[in-house]
Amino acid sequence: MKTLRYLAVLAVSALMASCTLDIERPRIAEADDFVSPVLSEVADIVSDANTSNVEQVTFTWSAADFGASTQVQYSVYAKKGEATALIGQSYSNNLSIAKGDLVGVVVNDLGGVKNENVSIDAYVEAVISGTVGTAKLVSNNISFSVFTYLPAKKNIWLPGKYQGWNQLGTMIWEYAAGTSQYKFLVDVSNPDETPYYFKVVDEGKNWVGMNDGYKPVGWTVADPENGDGNFSVTADEPIIWLTIDTKKKEVYKETVTKVGLIGGFNGWADDEPSFTYNATDNVWESPVISFDGSSGWLVRLNNSWDHKYGSPVASSDIEGGFELVQGGSDIPSPAAGDYVVRLHTNRTPLVIEYVKQ
Repeated sequence: MKTLRYLAVLAVSALMASCTLDIERPRIAEADDFVSPVLSEVADIVSDANTSNVEQVTFTWSAADFGASTQVQYSVYAKKGEATALIGQSYSNNLSIAKGDLVGVVVNDLGGVKNENVSIDAYVEAVISGTVGTAKLVSNNISFSVFTYLPAKKNIWLPGKYQGWNQLGTMIWEYAAGTSQYKFLVDVSNPDETPYYFKVVDEGKNWVGMNDGYKPVGWTVADPENGDGNFSVTADEPIIWLTIDTKKKEVYKETVTKVGLIGGFNGWADDEPSFTYNATDNVWESPVISFDGSSGWLVRLNNSWDHKYGSPVASSDIEGGFELVQGGSDIPSPAAGDYVVRLHTNRTPLVIEYVKQ
């Protein structure tokens, strides 16, 4: 009986193996069968004050073929010499970008000279959407020139409970014109809620669906179940550097524990006074500081010399102010007297100004 039972088991196993071998599985074609996209030529681009923000440059290409029905993500790149920069991404066979934004890529990312005709190349990369490590198909190169008229910096806004959800009340300036990148030091704390919520209003100024497609990179929101799509941070990290890329719709965060000022006025002592964020005016303000008219000073984050900001360069934005850069030299003292220092962190470079008391 045991022998018959073993024979029956072997027969069933053989039948199952036979059935398994006969099943046809869908597969992606071999690499030799893939078809790369073909990028169409683009005419030389002329940009000026009247066209940079209203006229578009459109890139078009033929569809990539991975041998199966898949969703394909296309990335359009610009290249000048050894420098390469992303122009944008698309799931269709075309991508449009404002002339001014393309000029920003050429000047800020590729090192092109302002107000000149700059020759660049462009190409398209195609990958299967949602996959990692799969084949990448690269198109042909095309060449064209861009007249690099650089438009004014754009703005975005950061409404939240901390400033009364005022849609256009907290303005942030573009890091550099045409980059679609913004950096902002803000305190989003408020007495009425935790976590602390905020949103991004981008250049389109649209309140409805404003956060659609935006995602945190390298961090998680404090309340992921929140149904409004808000960004949020916990009560122990309200002071944050936010770096926002409106082209990629990515938001990066770095927590700051203190925004202080240190210098000759306090003997360079580590028990430095702190700035307090004024959400109404969108500016950081120091307590009253008594300057002697000669000793320099610095802005310092986290009580750390690795995060000092200074510079003797006069601001072109605010009369009597100074532009700050990380690692910069001492900021010149104002004339002897009592002052409140105002620190503007919604722009790059940062700017300080003195308010005489």
